Amino acid sequence: MTTPMRAGDVIAATVTKVLPFGVLVETPAGVPGLVRGTKAEVGTVVTVRVREFDGQRFAASQV
Repeated sequence: MTTPMRAGDVIAATVTKVLPFGVLVETPAGVPGLVRGTKAEVGTVVTVRVREFDGQRFAASQV
């Protein structure tokens, strides 16, 4: 099952892992994504703009 998501969409996602270059996040529907250059703690909800979505995961930037 895929979630309708397109480049340019603004969504809320929860940080699941902190990496040296950004954070991994997950939408409420369970879709994983990467937000580069963002610093946040695990469990934080961040607002992001989708840059790319391949039907299973997405890349985004923090709004």
